Amino acid sequence: MPSAIELSPKQSKRIAIIGAGAVGLCSALHLLRAGHRVEIFDPREPGEGASLGNAGVIAVSEVLPLGRPTTLRKVPRMLADPMGPLVIRWRYLPRITPWLLRFILASRASEVRRISNALATLLAASAEAWYDVVRGSGAEWRLDTKGWLKVYSADTDLAQAMPEIELQRALGVRIEVLNRDELRQLEPTLAPVFAAGTFCQDVCSVNMPLRMMQALAAHAGRQGAVFHKSEVQRLDASGERPAVVDTNGISTQFDRIVIAAGAWSRHLVQALGLDVPLDTERGYHVMLETPERPLTRPVSVATPGYSLVQMEEGVRLTSGVEFASLDAPGDFRRIRRMAEHAAKVLPGLKSRPLSEWLGFRPSMPTSLPVIGPLRIYPAVVLAFGHGHLGLTLAPLTGRLVAAAVDNIPPPFDVTPYLPAH
Repeated sequence: MPSAIELSPKQSKRIAIIGAGAVGLCSALHLLRAGHRVEIFDPREPGEGASLGNAGVIAVSEVLPLGRPTTLRKVPRMLADPMGPLVIRWRYLPRITPWLLRFILASRASEVRRISNALATLLAASAEAWYDVVRGSGAEWRLDTKGWLKVYSADTDLAQAMPEIELQRALGVRIEVLNRDELRQLEPTLAPVFAAGTFCQDVCSVNMPLRMMQALAAHAGRQGAVFHKSEVQRLDASGERPAVVDTNGISTQFDRIVIAAGAWSRHLVQALGLDVPLDTERGYHVMLETPERPLTRPVSVATPGYSLVQMEEGVRLTSGVEFASLDAPGDFRRIRRMAEHAAKVLPGLKSRPLSEWLGFRPSMPTSLPVIGPLRIYPAVVLAFGHGHLGLTLAPLTGRLVAAAVDNIPPPFDVTPYLPAH
């Protein structure tokens, strides 16, 4: 698909985008390129939702869904581990149970194959889509191309991971396996405590996600996007043109509405009389002071399960999946313990956090995002549910949103991502 679509003025549409995160901003940029008038609604500043707190990795290698047989086998151990990366608040269990049942069904071997193929199709085009969307924004330099390293404490840990690494390779992911010496040569800043690693050269990263989102928002503003710092209460699709209704009850009509509100998207769809199996994974990060010898690329530590990324303001440690309500208080005990572990594997790193953050990932039980128009209300386009891949897939999602708005054939089969209704 061409990165820009030329339209005559009579084809220009007035479009509302609900959500000013990575997906909403990239959708706005592609729609602006196509000649549309774009208005973006979000009670927060651009990029201050889930986009703010991620590891910044454009994870084109993550072609396997979270739900798979190996994951299910690990769940009891992860839940029992006070330092493990998975938490379910037991008060939230009745609410999350339907989602978990769908997750288990999606973990069957046949479903994993189907989902992996669908993810691989999206991810294969995601790096190029990032270079395209950032062009002209002034933030091109924020894309780092030094790859992604994953490290293992023992050769047996790598051996257990090899079957899934081979599945990734079969889906087109280039992964290099490193022994202890090769690992030390690639990332000598790490303590010599790891036996092996894997390296994905094709993975790039964003050195400060919030700054990148702010740059994309400014780029959209220069092209005419209008930002409304307001919350959308509901959508009204009963008339000839759909309308956005804010918390003051003011209704504004648009030609198209794009729902890209992340974890808050479900209630907007429910207001239309429909539902999607979207729930919230709560993710945490802590910022740590940069050591004297900083990391040169993102590093993920397989056990206990966290990532370290050098950013402008320090080292960001991200970890964990927690299922709880949007308004439940944060629990930083686990990620603080992981910071203590990280101080042992990155010499000079201090475990005392400079700051702490809790955010909300919009996750589907299949690990596949929802992208496309509603059948019953085709003027409403959905673009959410990206889970851990929101930053990675945002620019490509923006292309698909623009294609849906203009009824242009997409560059590949988008059936796996279309809304079920």
